[in-house]
Amino acid sequence: MTSAGLSAGIDLGLHVVRKDFGAAAGERAARRMVAAPHRDGGQAQFIKRSRAEVAGSLEATRHWAAERLGEPLDVTVLARHAGVSPRTFARRFREETGTTPLRWLLERRVLEAQRLLEESDLPIDEVAWRSGFGTAASLREHFRRATATTPTAYRRSFRPAAAGAAA
Repeated sequence: MTSAGLSAGIDLGLHVVRKDFGAAAGERAARRMVAAPHRDGGQAQFIKRSRAEVAGSLEATRHWAAERLGEPLDVTVLARHAGVSPRTFARRFREETGTTPLRWLLERRVLEAQRLLEESDLPIDEVAWRSGFGTAASLREHFRRATATTPTAYRRSFRPAAAGAAA
């Protein structure tokens, strides 16, 4: 592998860390360096974006939902868990997270799909089901929108080399 220039050298180093030790290790290294974990002109950045959520009345419901991403979740279900009306839930949720419940769920599901693609050999259909997308087609559509790549290409890029060899 070769690179040209300072930034390209950093990109290459982070690429090697990701390939050898996984995306999480690459992300940790990039954070310490205050660098983007992945810079590739044709793809979206694979930075795990976690919004600055404030602790609030819906924190327990967000945690509950994050543990159940594979289940059918919508505003009605989430509001019922929180003990408020769907309208109140949607308003408070946006105040606490800065986003809508649907966008929050989609972001969490994409992150879960990324984790499963990095850490397992599960077929794409199973990754889709476990992350809450239901079908491989739905996973591919939402994953592409969020990351500008396919689940298969993501797995190929971010799966640690050692995990692929051991599988």
